Amino acid sequence: MAPPRNERVFESNASIVLVGCRGAGKRTLGFMGALHLRRRLVTEDHYFEKLTGLTRGQYLSRHGRDHFARQNMDVFKRMLDANRTGCIIECGMSSLSGEAQDALREYSTTHPVVYIHREKEQISRLMDAADAQQLLEADDKHRSCSNFEYYNLYDSSTPAPPSRSTSGTSTPIHGRQPGSKLLCVQEDFAKFLDIITGRGATKAWLESPFSVAAIPPEFRSYSYAVRLRLSYLVDMDLEWEDFEARGDCIELIIDHWPEDLLNVIARQVALIRRKLRLPIIFHVEENPRGERRRPPDEKNATDAELLELGLRLGVDYISIDLQRDETLVSRVLQHRGRSKAIGNYWHMGLGELAWQDERHIENYKRAQRVGCDVVRMVRFCANDSPAEYLDEFKQRLQQAVPDPKPPLVAYDFSVLGVRTPIQTRILGPVKHPDMENERDHLATVSTYRNSFQLLFRQFLLDPLQYYVTGSNVSYSLSPAMHSAAYDYAYMPHTFQAVPCSTLDSLNQICSSDSFGGACLTAPFKVAIMPHLKVKSHHATAIGAVNVLLPLRGRTSAILDHANSRNTAGPAREFFGDNTDWSSILTCLRRAISPRNHVQPSKTTALVIGAGGMARAAIYALYQLGCRHIFIYNRTVGNAEGVARHFNEWAAAAGSSSQASAPAAAAANGGSPKMNGTSSPLLSPSLSSSREMCRVLPSLSHPWPAACQLPTMVISCVPATSVDGNPPADFVMPLDWLRSPTGGVVVELAYEPLVTPLVAQMRAVRDSMSPSWVVVDGLEVVAEMAIEAFELMTGRMAPKRLMKEVCRKTWEGQQQGRRSLS
Repeated sequence: MAPPRNERVFESNASIVLVGCRGAGKRTLGFMGALHLRRRLVTEDHYFEKLTGLTRGQYLSRHGRDHFARQNMDVFKRMLDANRTGCIIECGMSSLSGEAQDALREYSTTHPVVYIHREKEQISRLMDAADAQQLLEADDKHRSCSNFEYYNLYDSSTPAPPSRSTSGTSTPIHGRQPGSKLLCVQEDFAKFLDIITGRGATKAWLESPFSVAAIPPEFRSYSYAVRLRLSYLVDMDLEWEDFEARGDCIELIIDHWPEDLLNVIARQVALIRRKLRLPIIFHVEENPRGERRRPPDEKNATDAELLELGLRLGVDYISIDLQRDETLVSRVLQHRGRSKAIGNYWHMGLGELAWQDERHIENYKRAQRVGCDVVRMVRFCANDSPAEYLDEFKQRLQQAVPDPKPPLVAYDFSVLGVRTPIQTRILGPVKHPDMENERDHLATVSTYRNSFQLLFRQFLLDPLQYYVTGSNVSYSLSPAMHSAAYDYAYMPHTFQAVPCSTLDSLNQICSSDSFGGACLTAPFKVAIMPHLKVKSHHATAIGAVNVLLPLRGRTSAILDHANSRNTAGPAREFFGDNTDWSSILTCLRRAISPRNHVQPSKTTALVIGAGGMARAAIYALYQLGCRHIFIYNRTVGNAEGVARHFNEWAAAAGSSSQASAPAAAAANGGSPKMNGTSSPLLSPSLSSSREMCRVLPSLSHPWPAACQLPTMVISCVPATSVDGNPPADFVMPLDWLRSPTGGVVVELAYEPLVTPLVAQMRAVRDSMSPSWVVVDGLEVVAEMAIEAFELMTGRMAPKRLMKEVCRKTWEGQQQGRRSLS
């Protein structure tokens, strides 16, 4: 069996079409998708008006229903044909007609056509019951004319009002900020688009190869798959937050056939993506326990439909049993798109093939031949298969099969569960420790933390020493957060704060064979840049590093270095990355209200300071889409240097993307506007007459009349001195704070937590504008620690735990100081 042609991989710039009924959220998602992919948003309503000069209602009243229907369908087809590349196309109600669906079906042979749907209850809220029922029945037809689908999960948690922390600043409740309601939807849909276009992992790898998202689980040194059955999820007894940092991916096992099965599965996939942010393995169980035995033809037809659903949902991995009907296997591989295929051989009964049997080699070769990305072989044993048998099989496999070999997942299990230690290095099956054992016999005795802890006990991984270092780190909260995360994951690492102010003393720390990594503060962030040969894309762009990692790979390949984390030994070189910017970006996204969503042509921001953190703040604003950034710093020359760095960088980055702008403009008739708003094509290029970063010379300087007042303010001024001079006692001129829609102020300092700026913003919020949101330094520093933990260890961070420890540790420090005074 030769590998079938993959029919669901399209040109990278192929336009993406969104279809679905009214109320599904197509317009909002289309706008988000256009921003994320830097494409044009074409809407059916606007396109009709552009071609005919009339709105739909005007055309209908002027020409009558029959003529309108013919014209409407002609415009629909012309819209698809004229916008084949570089666009997100949002279809209106025309897609419910049979003729339009025929056109979409043909279009889907060369383009992604995404069916957008959501909970029926949410659709019904928008109209009366009879209309909703009729519309939903018609909406189901969209599955037949599309090749992908996205479940637009409703965010039931409304933004919480700010609570008063011990500092008096606005603190998000459970990580939520006012105005963040659409953040989850935006992140979910961006992830979905990255999967179906194939840009996600590649983009993450090029930007920072040490990030958790950059290395797929099958290529990590060790990885674990949390097995979750549909029969459990529909009536689960744990909270989603309980599954945080319990593995590297989720294997969703379809073992249950409830009513409205397709929509139930689509919703569970959406929940996993939103709540856990992990890759998904989609597996349809052939003969699940407790379900009736189905005739072969019925079983193949049903399972084919379910596997097709997984592919339509854009799961990261599709799991297919290669012992199944060959027609079924071929169909799945033919439609897999960007999803990776895991080819399975399950040997579930007594007397199955022993590992010494050469047929295992032939099975592996077949999986390789048909194009499987991963091969999984699982064998039931009853004291008839010592662990050495599987090791010998793996050695024979290395010699008998030519490269490139798909990664192998192979292990034994018995009635007691998976053999421990888990025999496979990658995608080892695990469960949550509090889940009932009878839920899944393959993971009965295995949990991620116990399995990972065993690697240290077997000396496959080593205890390492991690640091936060700089001239003033005595009150750093990082040691408490990292240590709590190590304890949670059963890692025997240590983390300590070490004051250090020279590169020579920093080199002494890094030269130890047990050095695992360091978080850098002033004065190292910029000073260390010339000494690093390997840096992330982000660190290079910013011109500053705040995380330093040793490179201990046996080869020069960066993947080898990344997979050498948690191991000791001499370091050849060091890798520098920057997580300051992404932490600031995360906090901004949570706090920005919908009224202040970033518009590249209008939105204005202010950065206070000109050090390493200010560079990270500017880069975060750039990644958010802001193209009007002002810098104020006590020393104007330093601010001018930072502005020059980013203006030159942005101009260079924009030159490579300018060529695509004319084509994208032509796709919408050459108009730079769409529905009265600026185009969402976010080219980083800047006009020769306008620089992205400009310097405000003094606090008495009036805000530039040509620009909007700032809706984002980021204070990067240290609250304590780092050079012997007193810290800056900064407050904002009130005239700079008169944005009619308020905004967000991010204060990076947290010692003390109530800085002069935070105190001022509390007063402004109470007296001038309640729409301002203040993000205090504890929230930012917690995000920094979370990202640093993941970079340093290569493991998912227990985010909720680290945030709780951050605030509790700070509160403990304050109580200690008060007792001393």
